Amino acid sequence: MRSYPKGLAFLLISVGAFSPLAFAQAQKTAKPDPPIPQQDLSGIWGAERGGQPVLHADRVAPMTPAAQAKFDENTAEAKKGLPITKDPAFKCLPAGVPHTYQNGAFVFEIVQTPKRIFLFYESAHNWREIWMDGRQIPKDGDPTWMGYSVGHWDGNDLVVESGNFNDRTWLDPLGHPHSDALHVAERFHRTAYRALQIQFTIDDPKSYTQPWTMKTDFVLRPTWELGESFCVPEDSENFQKVILQPNAK
Repeated sequence: MRSYPKGLAFLLISVGAFSPLAFAQAQKTAKPDPPIPQQDLSGIWGAERGGQPVLHADRVAPMTPAAQAKFDENTAEAKKGLPITKDPAFKCLPAGVPHTYQNGAFVFEIVQTPKRIFLFYESAHNWREIWMDGRQIPKDGDPTWMGYSVGHWDGNDLVVESGNFNDRTWLDPLGHPHSDALHVAERFHRTAYRALQIQFTIDDPKSYTQPWTMKTDFVLRPTWELGESFCVPEDSENFQKVILQPNAK
């Protein structure tokens, strides 16, 4: 048997592994993704690699003076290099929309029924219902943490319109505020069987001079389950006292 130097032997093995025959065999064994279901978003969705999802905004619209003052107050800690503790969700208040999608490295589940779609967020066990029966957002409805949501299908995309928010949540962990005039439009677009993108259009004339958008991506987690993740005020206070304050010093 001919012997080769170790480095050359490794090179030959590597070349063989990537030969046209080996590549063709790999193609035969690879399972293609199933087709994208029609008007079906059900399942548990989470950030890629199990991390925290990120809300991407190409550009935040200019703020009104009132909103700018709130933003400056919300980000005062961050400007000093300190952890942000002013986030209402940090105090166990509901995160609101779209902040609830980026309230820690948690997953969420979509459950579809003929007249309603439910979104269950593992983070603090927040949840929403989206009415699919053709109704409109009530005028002069009571202000709520998660808003009143109605939806419809645009092809295979789910379009959700939400209003009747209170002004006590943030739009994201960065401290962007909103008023009770907030209207959020969400478009759920399944780019592949295992991939979901949500685009948010923020329309709040009391806080921003024009509408602006954010988006975030998720992957399907078919083997995962929602865990118990209640937000307990005592635990939050202890985390701030034991972890955040000493590290800030």
